[in-house]
Amino acid sequence: MRSLAIALCLLAMSAAADAKVHHDKRPAKHASHKKRTAHARERVVIHGPIRGQSVGAPWSGLLRDAAQLPEGDGYVIRRPWRRFGTRTTVDFIERVVSDVRDEFPDKHVLGIGDISAEHGGQITDHHSHQSGRDVDIGLFYKEKPAAYPQSFVPATAENLDCEATFALLSGFAATANEPGGAQVIFLDYDVQRLLYDWAKEHDVDEDTLDKLFQYPHGRGSSNGIVHHEPNHDNHMHVRFKCPKGDSACR
Repeated sequence: MRSLAIALCLLAMSAAADAKVHHDKRPAKHASHKKRTAHARERVVIHGPIRGQSVGAPWSGLLRDAAQLPEGDGYVIRRPWRRFGTRTTVDFIERVVSDVRDEFPDKHVLGIGDISAEHGGQITDHHSHQSGRDVDIGLFYKEKPAAYPQSFVPATAENLDCEATFALLSGFAATANEPGGAQVIFLDYDVQRLLYDWAKEHDVDEDTLDKLFQYPHGRGSSNGIVHHEPNHDNHMHVRFKCPKGDSACR
């Protein structure tokens, strides 16, 4: 009965066919009104039984049998009631954060923002984060800001720890080559510039940087996995691909 109810709900939900989904990006509310209207014209049609956890699109979806990001050393989950995602999403978050903590054991605590509610669907402050495949990840700073991690803090040339933040960003980007790995990462263009300049000064080759950043090719460029989004100067938003076998994921 639950699968039938979800399937009936999905028949009324919007979704997108574009696998890259660059443009579901808003200031904590991803996709413009015009884009949402386009999505509303499309319908998700489920053929056969629903398998998997992520149902529908990140901006119009649900979450079944959610995995839960556990509490851990070195990071704080800012809103624990929104720490639910697909198994692959949670596993990638744990792995990347753990690897960076091992590399930078003396860095301050990291703030982890919203993934999804336990059963998915729309939540306040977001139009995405609905199907367990989005997560907001805080940044690293030279000194921990007083308001952090309870609040995300805008990055500047004066406060951003580029080395640790670059490692964090690169860790998530590297999962793109794995099933269910990163699909796109949203980050303010000027923060991209800070990280790009630091990496170039530390002998990261330009080919690697071009595959990583939209900067310096312009905010509208399709270059790189990291794309500009306004109001994302204080965190990175990582969106993961549909997990293998999730038949209703869009």
